[in-house]
Amino acid sequence: MRQWPLVLAGGLLLGACGLIPGFGGPKVSGEFQGDWSGVVQGLRLALVGLTTEGQVDYSNQLEIKDPSLTKGYLMELPPEASEGSYRVVAYRDDDNNGRYSGGDTVLGDTCDKYLLYANGSGTKLYWVGSLKLLKVKHGWNGYDAQKGGDPYQAPVYSDYDLYRSGQCP
Repeated sequence: MRQWPLVLAGGLLLGACGLIPGFGGPKVSGEFQGDWSGVVQGLRLALVGLTTEGQVDYSNQLEIKDPSLTKGYLMELPPEASEGSYRVVAYRDDDNNGRYSGGDTVLGDTCDKYLLYANGSGTKLYWVGSLKLLKVKHGWNGYDAQKGGDPYQAPVYSDYDLYRSGQCP
């Protein structure tokens, strides 16, 4: 009987880390598209957004050693964010501070695929390549500006591929 607290604690820890489906926050995943062979060191990922407060970012400590070998990524989204539209960017941490900042070099992004954060459900104005009124639900919403349609919610926003700068399809 003494094992149950350990099992429960372990389950809660795995759930908080997002390793058990249905627990933890939503995630975004994708592959590295294009030629990343010249990028072998210092590549990091960040979730960069445009909000009413200006540009905000949620830097991820995930460093990709060699995107040509890794081929893909999986990143957990923050449980809460400032309302706005976001893209995953791959950047070189030129100032070695471990987070995205203005002096860093952006090497690629998710092009026309956006992650929208809404503080409440309804029709709201978002930047998705241009300003657009979109019907969203509270929390994270996925949106493909190239395909159009309505934003959607998912536990994993897949196919958010990272393309080298200037190589969007």
